[in-house]
Amino acid sequence: MPHNAPHPLLQAFGFAVRDARESCGMSIEALAEAADLSARMVIGIEHGKRNPSLLTILALAQGLGVAPGRLLESATPRQEPGT
Repeated sequence: MPHNAPHPLLQAFGFAVRDARESCGMSIEALAEAADLSARMVIGIEHGKRNPSLLTILALAQGLGVAPGRLLESATPRQEPGT
């Protein structure tokens, strides 16, 4: 993985945040306000360039009106059966 490339798990989490935000019809600015974060932070998370803390994950979930697990589920590596 190139040095500047986002970590795949952070990228997957960012995609989950963006998908949830878009399905709610929220702008980046609206999510940032609802989660009490900066728009720059939300953009960094959605692009997989920021590693959000637990408190940030909880704030994003609350701002989106979803369970934190929904955002984390897609960023969790899945094991194949029998491994």
